[in-house]
Amino acid sequence: MKKAFILLFLLMAFSVRGFAEESGADATPVPAAVVAVQTGSIKVQFSKLRNTTGQLVVALYTSKDGFPVKLAKAAQKKIVQANDQKCEVVFDAIAYGTYAVSVFHDENSNGKLDTVFLIGIPKEGVGCSNNAKGHFGPPSFADSKFILDQSEVDLNIELHYL
Repeated sequence: MKKAFILLFLLMAFSVRGFAEESGADATPVPAAVVAVQTGSIKVQFSKLRNTTGQLVVALYTSKDGFPVKLAKAAQKKIVQANDQKCEVVFDAIAYGTYAVSVFHDENSNGKLDTVFLIGIPKEGVGCSNNAKGHFGPPSFADSKFILDQSEVDLNIELHYL
């Protein structure tokens, strides 16, 4: 009885395979369709710069993790010379989604945000998308976030000096 069952099973397996080959079906699996990711640009302009010395350090974040001061956690970072009262930075080919931008005016070009010793209050200009302001600390990601869902989003960030 076991032999008859095995023989019947093998016969059915070859029959199904033969049917698939005759119908033009390919035995290899078909890869999943490639989904095109929509992208856009984020154009950021800065205003109210105190002077045109140093550089602007601009960071693009995808979550609250590290926002707004931990540059290592940023999705992208750009540095531009503060040689104009209205500087501009463009992040190109960014996937649609939710983002927030932070910036600081590194007036002495030392690559870090200078703060008052032990207190942590910035000595240099700072700003965030939506011109969000913090209360007893830096602005939150929730207050600064915006949605990129079109080909270009324009932001204007005012820098604040304390």
